[in-house]
Parts: sequence; C-alpha cells; structure tokens
Amino acid sequence: MGSKRQCVLNYKLRYRVYASIWLKKLSITIKIYMKHVLFVLIVFCLVQVSCAKKDPDNSIPNSLEGKWRMILVKDNTSGLATTKPFSVQGEVEITFTAASSTNGTFTGFTPTNEISQNDYTVGLNQSISIPNLSMTKVIETTWGNQFVQNIRSSQQYSFETGNKLNIKTTNKILTFLKL
Repeated sequence: MGSKRQCVLNYKLRYRVYASIWLKKLSITIKIYMKHVLFVLIVFCLVQVSCAKKDPDNSIPNSLEGKWRMILVKDNTSGLATTKPFSVQGEVEITFTAASSTNGTFTGFTPTNEISQNDYTVGLNQSISIPNLSMTKVIETTWGNQFVQNIRSSQQYSFETGNKLNIKTTNKILTFLKL
C-alpha cells in the first residue's frame, strides 16, 4: 500500500511540476505574443499617420497664371505618350503672367535654354495662341524639342484634376503640372 501511495504522490508531484512549467511557458509565450502585437500595432499607427496625405492633389486649376512643369507629351494621331527621359537633366518650365483676361506673357526654360518673355492670348472656349517663341539657342534636348517644336501651334488649353494644364497643339498635347 505504501508503494501505491508513493506512486500517487509522485504522480501528483510530477503533475504539479509539469503544470507549473507549462504555465510558465504559457506566460512567457503570452508576453512575447503581446509584445509582437503591440509592436505591430505601433508600426501600423505610425504608417497610417506618416502616409496620410496632407494636401490632396485633386484640385483643378482655374487660371493659366503661375509656374508650370511639362510632364507629358501625347501625340494627337497615335496617342503615344512621352515623358521626360531619365537621361535628360533639367526640366521644361514656364511661368504665365496675365496682363488682362485675354492676354499676357510667359517666360521659362528648357533643359538647355532660357525662354525670354513671350506673348500669349486666350479667347472663347479656352482657345490659346502663342505665335512666337523667343529663347536662347543652345543645342536642345529631345525633351526640350518636344516643347519648342509644338508650343507655337497652340490651339486650346484645358485643366484637369491633379493641378494639370493641357495645351493642345496641331500635333501634340503638352501636359504641365502646376508648381
């Protein structure tokens, strides 16, 4: 009988030891799990706060006036769109200054040249005319040539969301982003 009792006591002792070890492991596992959950939650909150757009880019300009950077040239016939080649250093940027509701001037630069003060006129149905382009004459990049070869044949302009200006010419549509 004594050995049976000792067996039962050994079994109960082992059970308590195993239960104690299991509870410690469970406690450690829960702590580690909670640390991971807390870390993921903190990272998620930081990402949400840091990625929130401060200034939504859904606005539509209402005037030509201001500084614009050419970002896209689209062929009217084929629909082929061209962006500035990565290898081209510099931008095509123009600044429109209104003199009245129907005319004004613009200046700017291409990747290799400076655009002097030039006149423009606007009319009904957002028509635009830029008859002359006065600028320095250093060898132009392919991106600068897209502007130089097309801006004098401007016909219409329009605005779109994202602060964009489209100038439709005889052969191309030049798209600018307001700066």
